[in-house]
Amino acid sequence: MSCRGLNHDYMSTHKKAFVADMHCDTVLRMMKGFDIASDDTSSHMGIPRMQQGGIDLQVFACWLDTDTPVEQCRSTVDEMIDTLEAQISRNPESIALCHSADEAEKNEAGGKISAVLAIENGVAIANDLANLDHFYNRGIRYMTLTHTASNDWCISSADTNQAFHGLTDFGRDVIKKMNKLGMIVDVSHASVSAFEEVMKITTDPVIASHSCVYNLCPHDRNLTDEQIKVIAKNGGLIGINFYNGYLSTRWMEVDDSIDTFYSDEIDEAYRLYPISRKKRKEFIPHVYKAWREAIAKVEVNVGTVVDHIDYIVKLVGPDYVGLGSDYDGVHRLPDGLDDCSMVPNITAELLLRGYSEGDIRKILGGNFRRVFKQVCG
Repeated sequence: MSCRGLNHDYMSTHKKAFVADMHCDTVLRMMKGFDIASDDTSSHMGIPRMQQGGIDLQVFACWLDTDTPVEQCRSTVDEMIDTLEAQISRNPESIALCHSADEAEKNEAGGKISAVLAIENGVAIANDLANLDHFYNRGIRYMTLTHTASNDWCISSADTNQAFHGLTDFGRDVIKKMNKLGMIVDVSHASVSAFEEVMKITTDPVIASHSCVYNLCPHDRNLTDEQIKVIAKNGGLIGINFYNGYLSTRWMEVDDSIDTFYSDEIDEAYRLYPISRKKRKEFIPHVYKAWREAIAKVEVNVGTVVDHIDYIVKLVGPDYVGLGSDYDGVHRLPDGLDDCSMVPNITAELLLRGYSEGDIRKILGGNFRRVFKQVCG
């Protein structure tokens, strides 16, 4: 897929930059047989499209549901890491594992994409600090503390009935241990209370790997102005998520209205087919048709993504924002960012808005490289 609307000047600027995407969920697809070397369009990622999109560093998240039985958490993440490592080993000429900023620079010089490992949801450590050592030794370089449901020690942003304030004592120990290891703390999905507790404890910069601006789209997953300022003061970084529901209030309202109107039928479809989206679509095709027709009337595009970047730059400067696509983890993306090959469209939009090449380089990946180097060495 081509990067629409670009001329060679835009691409020249883009190719000069170190481009880092701080979050994707493609490992989940690999677990189901997706080959990262292919250009299979059922995925948002793939080596050919990453090369076309000029991606120099991609963070691959190993995601766990909060309901995963504690005895299965470590082994499930290990299996995900094994799967990714096996695919990388089959493509040594184009992609390599990366554990530090120095390795990222060497990979870039050698024309290889750097693959950084992350965990999404601290439930993965099974309430045992020793598992942080284990995962660090396996190459994990950041951990998202929680997900859409709170775990035993960190409150989720979606939790409206908090069992404790932000973090437990064990949760505080997790932050201290991550700082000691050189593992980046990721506050995406964390509640305001958890965020506050993290920022009291951490001695390293933190990231919000795939979040957006609350003031532009008031979703619990997004960050308030005060949180953005605190992250900037900490020297951290926010990776803008490409999911339409975190970018546009109107899109979120329309999406929610369809869910509400057809809630009984949607619930039944999920009860019958909890895993297969294809079978759910076949079971309630009229619901999906109504959703497509309603959503088509709401425009979300590359400019919407850059609106969120622009907001943060105007609030705290260009040093604290980057890209956190959430590719392969979301079901709807802005026009012009259908997959990773189209990331240069962001460069085009930034240039159209008058951003300097220096600031564009920071936003595309320089800021992440700075935090990566400071925390992970």
